[in-house]
Formats: sequence, C-alpha cells, structure tokens
Amino acid sequence: MLLRSLQFCLQMAELLDWNKTVVSQRHESGCIPAGYEWLIRYLKIQGVNLEIFQEGFDLGEGNGFESVSTKIRSVYPTIKIKVEIFTKGIDKVNRIKSILEEQKPCLISLALGNGQGWRIMPIVRIDENAIQLIHHADAEGQFTWVFPLAEIVWRHDYLEGGHDISWIEPA
Repeated sequence: MLLRSLQFCLQMAELLDWNKTVVSQRHESGCIPAGYEWLIRYLKIQGVNLEIFQEGFDLGEGNGFESVSTKIRSVYPTIKIKVEIFTKGIDKVNRIKSILEEQKPCLISLALGNGQGWRIMPIVRIDENAIQLIHHADAEGQFTWVFPLAEIVWRHDYLEGGHDISWIEPA
C-alpha cells in the first residue's frame, strides 16, 4: 500500500537556485526562526530586518510553526505564512511536492526519534524516491540530508511530532 501511494510522486520538483541562499542558524536561536529567515531570503522579501531576525523571533521553549509565524505576522503583516498539519505521512509528502512544483520554498518538521524531538529544515528537492533538505550552512556552504520518501512517511506515521510543514505564499 505504501509503495503504491508513493508512486504518485513521479516527477522531480526542485527549487531553482536554492544553493545561492545561505543562512546559518545562530547557536543561540532555534531552527524555526532560522528556517523562516531562509524562506524570506530565498523569496527576496524586502523590508525585513534580517540582522536580528533569528533572535527577534526565537520564542525559546515556545517555538513552533504557529507561534513563531504569529509573531512574524504581528511585525510583518504582509508576509503570508501558511502552516499545515497532517495526520498521514503520505499526505504530507504529496503536499510538499505540490508546493515545490509551484517553486514555493517550504519548511518540514521532521521527527528525529522518540524522545529526541524534531528538526526544522528547508526542503529543496523531491522526486519519486527521496527528499533533500538543508540540514545546516556554515562558511563552507550548505550541508544537506537526503531521505527516502518511505522513511519520511514512516517517521511521520510512527514517531512523535514532526507532523507539519510551513511555507510563505507570494504577496
């Protein structure tokens, strides 16, 4: 059943020039503000103070897509951040593919393991077999993780957390 469902993702979708957008997560801030900064830089949204963005929108233990996006919208109401929560991993994978096909950058919440929390990462590529995520960036460039789609679905369906995605709609 899982393999038949995954066959829906037949063509590759990749963000154009994604590797030209480099954002390093500052160690004192969370991965959600760093992820939203990456989306804003990738989309070239003007009028955002990116020098203090991560610190300004880091809610510490309260970090979540909904809470951080609400705070961002309170300061920058023209940024249209969307959050979607999924009950099934295959639905999450298919939605990610449709968003990337429209050349909209997207963040994934990926469960790391029971009791290990989750990681928020920009998604840059998806095809019929795998998904590529930016794990981190530093002075040497971007470092990505590639996961088989079946593992993304399994992590979603069987591990705690990591059930949502977030993206910014064009203004």
